[in-house]
Amino acid sequence: MYMKQTACILTTAILAISASGCSILSKTSTKNTITVNNATGEVVVTKPSQTVAAIDNIIYGEWTVANVNNEAVTGDDRPYVVFDTTGVNNPFEIKIYANNGCNVLNGVMAITPGGDMKKASDFLSTMKFCADAPYEIGINMAFENVAKFNIEKIGNDYLLYMKNKSGNTLMILRKSDISFINGAWEITKIGNTVIPTGSDMKLVIDVPELKVHGNTGCNILNGNLITDPDIQNSLQFKDIATTKMMCPDAQKEQNLLIALEEVETVSPGTDGQTALLKNSRGETLITLRRLTLK
Repeated sequence: MYMKQTACILTTAILAISASGCSILSKTSTKNTITVNNATGEVVVTKPSQTVAAIDNIIYGEWTVANVNNEAVTGDDRPYVVFDTTGVNNPFEIKIYANNGCNVLNGVMAITPGGDMKKASDFLSTMKFCADAPYEIGINMAFENVAKFNIEKIGNDYLLYMKNKSGNTLMILRKSDISFINGAWEITKIGNTVIPTGSDMKLVIDVPELKVHGNTGCNILNGNLITDPDIQNSLQFKDIATTKMMCPDAQKEQNLLIALEEVETVSPGTDGQTALLKNSRGETLITLRRLTLK
């Protein structure tokens, strides 16, 4: 990921969400008997029937470390945490893979929809020595002492707060959810210029692979996607390459390529079938309409 050294937007988001953010992970009723050993953090589930959807759908995936011990995390190579539900028999346990800015950690956490989060195993770690790893100790101690968590949402971003038993925040993780832009799209407008229906101007955006493919209306287009953890709804197009066929309307193709280079964010349209690619000033550069492919 491409990451800029600005933390003011994140700080503003955290302040705003602390005041008015809504929790999206609430206690879920279940017929299973769930007990937590407060001493060991072990979660025992009697005859679990299913994994809680909130745990699977929200926590699963990669999060960027945004704040450790009330200090904003900056720099290009941010520490990160991956929550992985695969390969664990207990639906209320989750694998953790993390980079603390120096070493790679892995272990298992016990987690319940009521907001408990504790170590369920010892964490293994690589043993590199790093002269400059300012967040390493704080991240390690957060995993050691976490007892509670909650998740809040602002825009299309999620913030996960890991807290100790006294309720003090040890670490804040951030994940941007731009999955709505995944898929095939027809370009309907470039700036204020309407592109006729049925045009070959199309984009296929692959968020998991951070790739973009498409057609400029004449040439085949390929490139990479980048997201910036300091910007909400971040989406940037980089390393765009095209084939070199001569085009009857080369200006439209050129306008598209210039617009793609200036895109900084993406937002969903009001109807769920459109999306807007915007520049750093919030101006819409490209309007997309979802394609239904057979």
